[in-house]
Amino acid sequence: MPKNTPRISVIVGHYGTGKSEMAVSLAMKRKSEGKKVALGDLDIVNVYFRSREKAEVLEEKGIHVVSSTLGHRSGLDLPAISSEIRNYFFDPDAQVILDVGGDKAGTNALVMFRQDVLSVGYEMIFTVNAYRPQTSDLAGLLYHLEGIEFVSRLTVTGLAVTTHQLRDTTVSDVMKGYDLAKQLSEKRGIPIRYVCALPHVLQELPEDLEGEQIPIGMYLREEWM
Repeated sequence: MPKNTPRISVIVGHYGTGKSEMAVSLAMKRKSEGKKVALGDLDIVNVYFRSREKAEVLEEKGIHVVSSTLGHRSGLDLPAISSEIRNYFFDPDAQVILDVGGDKAGTNALVMFRQDVLSVGYEMIFTVNAYRPQTSDLAGLLYHLEGIEFVSRLTVTGLAVTTHQLRDTTVSDVMKGYDLAKQLSEKRGIPIRYVCALPHVLQELPEDLEGEQIPIGMYLREEWM
């Protein structure tokens, strides 16, 4: 983990750009680095992942999952999630990763944590998937990024390249997303913080790319959302 990485990582972006898989894979990487990790699933708008087994797999790895949409503690509502997550916000040893629902609607769930993340320190990471229709160009990315910032009243501090073609992803696919993220980076002055891809693809990427590499495990489903 790079030095000076904030303890709270907030993952945001357009629907279906790979936020959830990135959040889980980031949690797994941080755990492999010896960190105490909590994953908060705030996606209460678009429920893709209901399998309880997935939450259990994460907890078997030592990652604490606070979620209702993963089928984990299925009756847990947002106020209850809020209470649990806040315990980790103020634990100086914990790395907290928040998987936020897509676009402005999903970002509403983040608003209640605004003062907490501001006081503790955070990074807010916007996912860039060049193969999603509404985020395939700079104008679309700016529209969604600015909408998320407006609703959350928080600032996007980094970009994550999550462009993929499922298990057929190639270096060319990732570089297509990287080049688009670079345009957004230059337009808004936001660094590329993460490059996400299947492990064998990461090994083939140019060495001089900006951003920490995150191996994608496709933990949640066969199709990386």
